Amino acid sequence: MSIQSGNTYKIYNGKSGTILDLSGTDGRTISGFSDNNGDNQKWLLEQGPGGHWTFRSVASGQYLGIGGPVEDGTPLVSVDEPVGWDIYPDDSDSGVFRVYVPGAPTAMNIDLSDHGNPTPGTLVTLWGKWEGKNQTWRFGQA
Repeated sequence: MSIQSGNTYKIYNGKSGTILDLSGTDGRTISGFSDNNGDNQKWLLEQGPGGHWTFRSVASGQYLGIGGPVEDGTPLVSVDEPVGWDIYPDDSDSGVFRVYVPGAPTAMNIDLSDHGNPTPGTLVTLWGKWEGKNQTWRFGQA
């Protein structure tokens, strides 16, 4: 599947199957959660002129961002200003993608923490690239 700018997606973790979820409680925390078809689980993807992608929450209008320094374990959060990301197919499975921080000194990508723990509310963080499926994501039309 190709990702199209201007389309809205649900984003499923490649290991757990949980969906990228903006907390309905605090409106900031990004975690993996069971699919409930809520707008807080739908993301409008837009590709800018530099090729980077933004993820905008349908529920809040905020963007997928980084809650601290670009390093292992930093949580993803919603932010007011657009944040650019790179999206590439996984090296070993063309049906899923990896989402990277552009220009990071090492390949830092979005990671469902605790090795892809499927428990609802598991934080989504940054982590250096490794072969774990918990760093891969499937984009489904919302």
